[in-house]
Amino acid sequence: MTGHVFVSPDALTAAAADLETLAHRLQATVDSNAPALYMAPAGTEEVSVTAAAYFNSVADSFLPVAATGIAELRAAAATLRRQAADYADLDDAFGSSLAAGG
Repeated sequence: MTGHVFVSPDALTAAAADLETLAHRLQATVDSNAPALYMAPAGTEEVSVTAAAYFNSVADSFLPVAATGIAELRAAAATLRRQAADYADLDDAFGSSLAAGG
């Protein structure tokens, strides 16, 4: 089929489901492990306090970025589902038009 594009709405829907599953697993992993990202200083001296503050700041920056990535996965899944529905609707419309002799 040179010059043609074949789109399988079922494949798009399956890919969307895979992305949703991945987003769900990532969210569950982040939620369950977020407390472990934070640490108390090992001691009261400056090095321990500074190291703990650094690692806690990394956790503070990681969690929002992880949430953004998870939201992007969900948005991509929603887009694929919408496109699959659009392709299926268009295919049905073309099929009906051809069946009617148009």
